[in-house]
Amino acid sequence: MIGNIITDKIIIKYLQKRGYFISKTDYQYAYNSFVETFVQQQYRWLVQNLKSNTTAIDYGSQAGDSAFYLLNEGKGKIEEVLAYEPDDDFYNLLSKNIKLVNANNIMSFHSKAPEPFISPDKDNIIIKCDIEGAEHNVFTKDADLTGVYKIQLEYHGGTRDLPEVFKSKGFKVKIDSPYVIDTKLGEVGWLYAWK
Repeated sequence: MIGNIITDKIIIKYLQKRGYFISKTDYQYAYNSFVETFVQQQYRWLVQNLKSNTTAIDYGSQAGDSAFYLLNEGKGKIEEVLAYEPDDDFYNLLSKNIKLVNANNIMSFHSKAPEPFISPDKDNIIIKCDIEGAEHNVFTKDADLTGVYKIQLEYHGGTRDLPEVFKSKGFKVKIDSPYVIDTKLGEVGWLYAWK
């Protein structure tokens, strides 16, 4: 018990120093997300070999850990992060995080990803996508991926036609082996697409 309290305080202090809003109530989520994003660096591939003046789109931003990671790791290359989060509680945390560190380079949107994806009027776009299965509605044959050069998404329920969609739009594709975190989500894995 004492060890857990000390560990909690250390982790909370560590996260707060880095501008990550955290309270006891959202500790477990924040801890898991923190480990995946900052310790395991699950988005490391996405921030490698970036072009100058890149815009990062973060679908499923939740409390903002991935948006902060992209902005921090893409320093000098990523100009802004467009962070989308439809869940009210997560969006509130995302907003608090952005205000806490005065992250003017992160623009938050209280909405889900557009279905299908419509490219903003920008060049040099990368996309991080973790939206619990809705990726199949976002990245369809009708998606406009103009200006996009890198995509990392977590697929749910298998890849279905995602590889073919990306290949038809000029992307190379790599798919990691699936795993099961929850029987309701089915197979989950990472898909990487790049030009």
